[in-house]
Amino acid sequence: MQVTRHLNMELRHATVPTYVASYLFPLLLLAYEVWRVGSWVAVNGFNFMNFRSMGYEFALMLAVFAMQVIVEIAFLAGAWLTKHHDLGHRLSNLMLGIFCSLVVLGFDLALQYAI
Repeated sequence: MQVTRHLNMELRHATVPTYVASYLFPLLLLAYEVWRVGSWVAVNGFNFMNFRSMGYEFALMLAVFAMQVIVEIAFLAGAWLTKHHDLGHRLSNLMLGIFCSLVVLGFDLALQYAI
């Protein structure tokens, strides 16, 4: 009986840098958002009326998002210039990573303005 692999090992190893570049920034933003909201709830309870007054913290999150976009553009440009074979996978993962970061930023904006 022959055992076949259902996962192309070359493809998996080729996309590992893509996963790191795509999802490291959203995970950082999510961890920071959890810490930010958690510290707010610990001090002020669930009263988010003055959540907007936290100051520089949302600007810091926007700076991390801008850095994510710059790094991912450079990462994608490097893959395109070297004609890497998994460019399509990289593009879809990078776009999903940006979308995940936008979801975290959108949640933060919802806490700031909608409540």
